[in-house]
Amino acid sequence: TVETFYVLSPSHWGLSSQAWSITDGTWLTANGRVRSNIKKARTIANTLGVPFEHPVFESEHGISTLMPYIARYFPNATVVAMAYPGEPPLNQARAQILADVIGSNFTQEGKERNFLLLSADFAHHGNPEGTAEKDTRTRIFFNKPGPDTWIFAGCDNRPGMYVLAQLLVPESRCAVVFHTDSWRLSGRDAHDITSYFF
Repeated sequence: TVETFYVLSPSHWGLSSQAWSITDGTWLTANGRVRSNIKKARTIANTLGVPFEHPVFESEHGISTLMPYIARYFPNATVVAMAYPGEPPLNQARAQILADVIGSNFTQEGKERNFLLLSADFAHHGNPEGTAEKDTRTRIFFNKPGPDTWIFAGCDNRPGMYVLAQLLVPESRCAVVFHTDSWRLSGRDAHDITSYFF
């Protein structure tokens, strides 16, 4: 049972006018509606000192792609959706603020009802060799996830990885169940590869 998904995504189209974008909107999917947890979204927006930025989410696939699955498998769950600049370099002080705000919802009690969901593509814009090199570094993080290894995760959601690393306990383990990339999937754009870890 999940009451609230905290979905963190890079802001892909540069529409964010703030350091963090947040919405209290609703997503209509083929599997039904997914509603924001308006109270929690407003609390985070107020804490961060930002207004709601609805236009950011109208075309943000980092969020909308996940909503049909939430609607299908967790039809009673609500969402707190956030988007922000995610590519390197990371503003670590800003990422720590985000980690503190999100982390306050993941106390021991909060972990019983909240779920952190990161939207992230890995190894952007490389050739096969460069992609393999980046993914080898990313596996350092997956092999031992935590505050000391998050920096190795080469992806477009660096703040999200930072938040995740701060919330993990030392005993945390990661299982990569599938790994591929856009070139292996499509056979196209061998010099503009994005990789994926599941």
